[in-house]
Amino acid sequence: MLRGLLFFLVCIYGVVTAGFVEDTLAIRYILDKNGKTGTPVMDVADTSYKRVTDLFLMQQGLVELHDTIAVLTELVTLNVDGNQLSTLPPGIGKLTNLRVLRASGNKLSQLPQAIAGCSLLTRIELDRNSMTSIPAEFSRLTRLELLSLRSNKISNIPRSLNDLRSLRFLYIDHNEIIAIDEMLDSLVQIEVISLNNNLLTNFPLCWCKLSRLRKLDLSSNRILSIPDQIYGLQSITDLYLSANRLSSLPPSLGELLNLRWLYVDDNKLEKIPDELTSLTKLQWLSLSGNRLTALPETIGNMADMTVLSLAYNKITELPQSITYLKELRILRLNNNELVSLPQGIEVLHSLNWQRGEEKYGTLQLDGNRLCSLSKNPAEWADKFAAGWRESQVCDK
Repeated sequence: MLRGLLFFLVCIYGVVTAGFVEDTLAIRYILDKNGKTGTPVMDVADTSYKRVTDLFLMQQGLVELHDTIAVLTELVTLNVDGNQLSTLPPGIGKLTNLRVLRASGNKLSQLPQAIAGCSLLTRIELDRNSMTSIPAEFSRLTRLELLSLRSNKISNIPRSLNDLRSLRFLYIDHNEIIAIDEMLDSLVQIEVISLNNNLLTNFPLCWCKLSRLRKLDLSSNRILSIPDQIYGLQSITDLYLSANRLSSLPPSLGELLNLRWLYVDDNKLEKIPDELTSLTKLQWLSLSGNRLTALPETIGNMADMTVLSLAYNKITELPQSITYLKELRILRLNNNELVSLPQGIEVLHSLNWQRGEEKYGTLQLDGNRLCSLSKNPAEWADKFAAGWRESQVCDK
């Protein structure tokens, strides 16, 4: 009946190509069905060669995406972010040229099985919905490169995701994931995995084999330990482990020689392995909010370091080699138990670094026991951390 109606309207309008008219009338029907009678079709659609190729229906107050969408067979991008959709129509499976599907900020709890028909999809974004699982049909989307399911209610990552051999970016943070299938080790192209703010207690051992992984975010979980096999992540540059329950780090972490950013804030670390100082390319090391009492004597080997965050620990003294870190632009030492600073620390001049008129360099010394500093380190502290003297705890 719908096809008949569209054919009838084509005859009435006498437009050059029936395909284009069918496309625009299908969109008009979707808009009208949702009370958007005043929204011009061409305000939400892009065309190429007399067909609609991109449809942008963001924040239109849509409560239904009618099956009329199946008419748009040349559609490449469909964006329905920020609506009130609880389902997508089965007709979406007819969109065999679809590459990008964005439906974040809706009320979706599942997708139609027909989604498997969109075999050319390379990007799916379904953030901020009510999804409780990853649809099994996704395993047939073998060209998928990016999958984003942030802020849903997903509790596990199935082994079927192994079939996504083209997947490069996986974002499933802010969910309810408790465990990951230990056979999920075939994501051979994966470069970025974001799983922060979940309920994981174990670091997925299977992921230590992902040789192309560059960024891994497992912060804000409940992870108790990091496996020795982490040395397998030889391409990793960014590793986020903050806000877990780690009491130690494996020496093998020092074998990740491409690592540049390492966050392990807010854990239960009492010691840092000496091997960590082998990471000579590391630029940002954040260890605030732990139970550290000392640093490795060889920390000066990490000559590329620009940010070192050690606030809220129990450090009583700094190794002399910290004076070798001449690229430091941010040094956070506040709320420790320091009673002195290393001789020669005043060579760290980059703490006044700024871009244009904006100052970015930072030295924080508040909340220590630095009550009897000699002249040179005291003047250095005055220069970069004004007001530090008033906050010192002098015992007593």
